[in-house]
Amino acid sequence: MYFAKIAQKLREQMVQFSGELSTGLPKVARRFVAEMIFGIQARGSVRLTEVGRALGERVSLKKTEERLSRQLERQRLEREIQHRLIRHAAPRIEDDTLLVLDLSDLTKKYAEKMEYMARVRDGSEKELGWGYWTLSIVGANTKGSKIVPLYGRLFSPAVPGHRSENEEIREAVGMVAEGVRKRGIWVMDRGGDRDYVFNYLLDSKLRFLIRVRGDRGLRTAQGIEPAVDLARSCPVLFFETVVKEEAGQERLIRLSCGMRKVRLPDPMLD
Repeated sequence: MYFAKIAQKLREQMVQFSGELSTGLPKVARRFVAEMIFGIQARGSVRLTEVGRALGERVSLKKTEERLSRQLERQRLEREIQHRLIRHAAPRIEDDTLLVLDLSDLTKKYAEKMEYMARVRDGSEKELGWGYWTLSIVGANTKGSKIVPLYGRLFSPAVPGHRSENEEIREAVGMVAEGVRKRGIWVMDRGGDRDYVFNYLLDSKLRFLIRVRGDRGLRTAQGIEPAVDLARSCPVLFFETVVKEEAGQERLIRLSCGMRKVRLPDPMLD
């Protein structure tokens, strides 16, 4: 009885969430959104065959998979759902919420017939492979442990009309920033260390933290110096201890940080 109540409550929450994401869409599209959310949660997979098994329809699994596949081809469905997800999550984003943008790969090692696969760097195997790029944005408040999904997209340079990775980042940041009214602090790893991204964030008046490459040149009063040299000579003012879990074991890590005023070099002058 206890587990049945929990299952019923979870089902109700999923129905409510899917309703918020699909409000205003055609009836068939709303049904599709609800089925996908339920199927992914029930089977722990985004594969349509697994989602179809969770739905348990009286038609053949092949027919269910074909129906779901047709719905995925709906024009503008991805963008409409994306906007609704941001609106749903926006109230949870505060001025100092970290908006973590992550560029990663999805390698399809054994796939042979999937459309528009491109060469990607397999982060797990540390080698080039065939697959797709992914871009995700989540919100994380520094005083809590909850993660707020904001944006997710899979893309490939091999798709006709694809512009560039920079444009993918710009579109994602622009959509989320508008939806959360420019609240939050953008956080990116070294993949965000590019002049295009810096200029866009600065022009948009967005706050950000980007892990720069060691050879990135930054201007100080003494001239342009490599970022790694500036980091080594930076006055350390703050210390913090965090717990990192590795292979089931907790390890204490002591972090230190400081601040130093720098500027990006001006390509027209430097």
